Amino acid sequence: MKIAAIDFFPLSLPLDAPFKPAWLPESVKARNGTLVRLRTDDGTTGFGWVGSRGTEVKEVGRSKFFQNLVIGLEVYEFEKVVKILSRFPGKLFGIEVAMWDALGKSTNKPIYQLLGGVRDRVMAYASTAELKKPEEHAADALKYWEMGFHAIKTRIHNDRMEEDIAVIRAMRKAIPLEMLIMVDANQANPTFGPIWSYKRALKTAREFEKLDVYWLEEPLHHEAHEDLAQLRSESGVYIAGGEDEVGMFRFKDLLTKGCFDIVQPDVCGSGGILEWKKIATLAESMSRMIAPHSFDTSINLAASLQVVGSVPNASIVEYAMELPALNQGHDKLVKTPMDVDKDGFVRIPNRPGLGIEIDESVIEKYSI
Repeated sequence: MKIAAIDFFPLSLPLDAPFKPAWLPESVKARNGTLVRLRTDDGTTGFGWVGSRGTEVKEVGRSKFFQNLVIGLEVYEFEKVVKILSRFPGKLFGIEVAMWDALGKSTNKPIYQLLGGVRDRVMAYASTAELKKPEEHAADALKYWEMGFHAIKTRIHNDRMEEDIAVIRAMRKAIPLEMLIMVDANQANPTFGPIWSYKRALKTAREFEKLDVYWLEEPLHHEAHEDLAQLRSESGVYIAGGEDEVGMFRFKDLLTKGCFDIVQPDVCGSGGILEWKKIATLAESMSRMIAPHSFDTSINLAASLQVVGSVPNASIVEYAMELPALNQGHDKLVKTPMDVDKDGFVRIPNRPGLGIEIDESVIEKYSI
């Protein structure tokens, strides 16, 4: 079964309401990216997603050079394709995800079963995005608890550390103790907001330990390896990160240096499904955990669920929630929503491939 064609559709998917992410100075009204549709010579179709701002992914993918390298390869030749994708700009690994989707459909199996089949449901955490007042964060946490979530991630990088602490203190008072709280400081490569010093990161981590925070994500710049390792050794809170990193060799370096307790490769951005699985194995060999970054479309969520279902050292998945703007399992790309149950879990889609049905009418409606 050979790759016969790959089509690229730059899309701007309007959100249900505008929202202002903590890492940007302005509001966002749409989610932009490129839908990948791969077709094989027997007519099987697979889908993937590449984060992009406009038509740059399409320009690369439609080039004669790229097409000559990829078209005609077998749909299972993931290693060959990833090596090719790695030589092009734009993190085109959504193409590899589309290959897995097609392979799963051809074998009538969901991807997680092809990769190992460890579990068929995964705890989801409500991954919120905005900076708000403490009482607003507390109200959100209680709202998502009542919707079924048993874990929440909030963004904190206010000008003063005391403001950050006040947010988590208010949340902890508002919700049951069994609800996990994770915190994202967005310090890996900040473009907006205060930049933390090592001492601020350490003081914050120690205060969060008292408030039973589960992990502190991206507390320092992603190249500050020695400081990250020292922070991890001096803090009782798990240190997490790695969403923008690419490839198993980069993650091997981060894990060997002791930077993170929990690594967070993005399935569609860090190298594809097979590379994510390799990173998970590296982390398992060092007794570390892995939790996919998936703050994007429902395709990213579906791919993340499939890989988490295939490895023993992953037990939670990111689920973007910032109502009324975002509900990742119900975005405009899918006909088959992915819901959180009353226990805070999401069933891994058990239909073939990614397990979701893409609404191709979005191509005409929202093309860039």
